[in-house]
Amino acid sequence: MTRCRAADRPRSASDTCLAGCGFVRLPRGDSPDHAVQGFVVQLSRCLIGAATLCVAAVSSAQTAVLHDGRVVTQKVPIEIYATEGPIWDINVADRTLRVTGRYVTIPATINGVPFEIEGTEVHDADGNSLGPLNALNFERITDLRAAGEDRMLHPACASCGPLRIGPTRSIFSTSEARGEPVYDGSDNLDRIPVVQRSIEDNYFFIARNIFNRHAGVLPLSWLGRVGIRNADGTYPTSPVQLPQRRYWRYPFTSGATLKSAGSVYVDAQGNEFLIPDAERAFELSENVCIGKVRSVQFGDAFTPDSFIVGDTAVIMNQDPRFGSGIIGIAGAEISREYFFANLQPGTEISIVGFMVGEHLQMAQEVEVTMYDPANGITISADRFRVELRDGAIQFQGELVPATGLTLSARIGAVEIPVTLTPDAAVPELSLYRVREDGLNLATVTSVTLIARNEGGKIVHQVTHEIPPEAIAP
Repeated sequence: MTRCRAADRPRSASDTCLAGCGFVRLPRGDSPDHAVQGFVVQLSRCLIGAATLCVAAVSSAQTAVLHDGRVVTQKVPIEIYATEGPIWDINVADRTLRVTGRYVTIPATINGVPFEIEGTEVHDADGNSLGPLNALNFERITDLRAAGEDRMLHPACASCGPLRIGPTRSIFSTSEARGEPVYDGSDNLDRIPVVQRSIEDNYFFIARNIFNRHAGVLPLSWLGRVGIRNADGTYPTSPVQLPQRRYWRYPFTSGATLKSAGSVYVDAQGNEFLIPDAERAFELSENVCIGKVRSVQFGDAFTPDSFIVGDTAVIMNQDPRFGSGIIGIAGAEISREYFFANLQPGTEISIVGFMVGEHLQMAQEVEVTMYDPANGITISADRFRVELRDGAIQFQGELVPATGLTLSARIGAVEIPVTLTPDAAVPELSLYRVREDGLNLATVTSVTLIARNEGGKIVHQVTHEIPPEAIAP
């Protein structure tokens, strides 16, 4: 699951009016619980009273182009909608997702801007990211593609296990994914039970291999907890003499979640389409695991890279439809090879990803107090807040490595010195916080941070965009 801010993509007119209704992704560090609470509470407020305000905010109707070239236009006055629930079905031909009893259409563009599904990521055959799913590659959202030709079995690095060995969880609920397809016009159901069987087999294949690599810290009962059972439902008593596969119990899971918010569009014939022009995020689930690492292992040709937190086996995501990244100090990305080579038992770590059952997690975002020297100087900035009326701005961040460096911030035409506070626990890391007022911020949309050495020479500078939702009149 990738956490995005509205600033990460072009903002449409519906973004602007719905941002006040809470349909914005939270910055890194805010809890998933707050994200869900904010979405639901603000959605209620929006449905009660914001529609009229949104109409006033849009001077002309937006247009979207569907995958087949049809042009659809936003209804005026605006008619909004929102969903957050498990996916019931997918229609690849129509580029629709059925969720909470409604069909959400994925367009090719909105106002000429290519449309993408946040929270997803697809790759080429070499593992290079091609960005999120969209209308052009929409077929890759299906279990059939993820469990088949989109797998990447080559190693993620010279010492690593496979990049994407395949999905361990369907985008449909377990009971539905095991069902038969239904051919009934608009109520067709895309069900392929043989694919679901391969997904379940892949889950057990990975779980057994992970147990063998971490048998020094995982109890034998872990095998039973992940679903490897005897005919009578009891746990196996030997890690090498396992019961027959037909007795194993794959954990039941719900369908993937589509969080969407947007408005109704119509074509020339008056047909209506729900277009998620304000919010669109697709995820299997958003589960969090925080604690100390107990065991770390590089993978091999048949086993993904993994580590243990508590009794949870954390595996770098193996589903080709989603990304997997490691974030270190100052928000810098850490390569998988460096991470696993330097991760030690006892390290505090935070993982966001999706669970399969209660003891196996696919990591999509890992946060760890680690710095890769290959990244060079890194300066982060977040927690922006701007008040135009008072000319006030505040934000904070980190600088690493900070030894021998000074920091300044260029805000509009003004450059101000920034005080660095060395972190007590992490060598070469310094923290900072900026609070200024009385500035002319009317046209300020970004902040540039500048690091200088002891001789005053600029050694690094970076510009951070201010999220539009952080700017108040």
